[in-house]
Amino acid sequence: MTAPSFNLVEIIRILLKQKRLIILITVLAVALGGVFMLVKKKKYKAEARFFVNNPLYGDRNTLFRTSEQRYVDYFGGDDDLDKITALGNSDTVMDRIIRNCDFDKIYKFGDMNNDTSHAMYMSTFEKNFNLKRTEYKDIVVSYTAYRPEDAANVANMSVKVLEETFRHYYTSMKEGMAKSINDKVKQLDSSISSLTDTLANLRDKYGIYNIISPDRHNITSGDMKGGGKGYGKGMEEIQNIESIKDQLVTDRSHYISLLNEYSAASGSSMEYLKLITRALPPTSPTGPSMRMVLIVSGMLGLFFSMIYVLMIEYFRRLKAMI
Repeated sequence: MTAPSFNLVEIIRILLKQKRLIILITVLAVALGGVFMLVKKKKYKAEARFFVNNPLYGDRNTLFRTSEQRYVDYFGGDDDLDKITALGNSDTVMDRIIRNCDFDKIYKFGDMNNDTSHAMYMSTFEKNFNLKRTEYKDIVVSYTAYRPEDAANVANMSVKVLEETFRHYYTSMKEGMAKSINDKVKQLDSSISSLTDTLANLRDKYGIYNIISPDRHNITSGDMKGGGKGYGKGMEEIQNIESIKDQLVTDRSHYISLLNEYSAASGSSMEYLKLITRALPPTSPTGPSMRMVLIVSGMLGLFFSMIYVLMIEYFRRLKAMI
């Protein structure tokens, strides 16, 4: 027994015979698509774009160059863009965004500090947030929400938090170095003050007030006056202590210079991200339009109704052959 088969003429004849059923199914599919679009809650998508600046341009070695300056690009490279992408997908950044945007008032899942509610807020943010790089080496952040103003607010807040976090990554190290140097300056101040008191006592004790430190370059010592027992020892003691104090004073001035450089390099006036397109509340919802949904629904209804009619006819003929 051979299985029934259809040629093109028979297929057209079968479809024309059942055209009422096909039209009915197609109309029902279009109606279901329209009802779905009317019932479905609209979502709005807002986007913001920004460039990543090169962090090395604000480094102290660039600001206070002591040798020939090499070319440093204003725009960040692929490594910097990768860092932004990693930060954008980190829990730390996402947590700051949902808290700054008051997700508990937008989605009303409960207390933000509750572990279960917090996990729901984080999951909602991850599902609706998107960060991607383009071929022009800028980054696009987008967020989808039920209200246009919420979508724009979250997208703009994302850029702000990313800039603050990316900036802190570099400035925190510079601030740590500046604090370490500042602590060292305080220690030097204490040591210099102690050595100054010691030198003053020794000079008064031995009556030696000449400049006799060998570390004072280009300074000619005056005629040494005085004498007596212990005078030579006093000269040696003063000379040794003065050499130490001079070196500490030189180190202190160098540390203060470095402290000023690190403080300038970690200032808040330099931007690490440059916003080029601010997110605005969208005027139309995201996703396919009503017309597109109706067309797709009608085509799907037409296709499946024809398949259904042909299958019914196939099984009818197969049953007749048994």
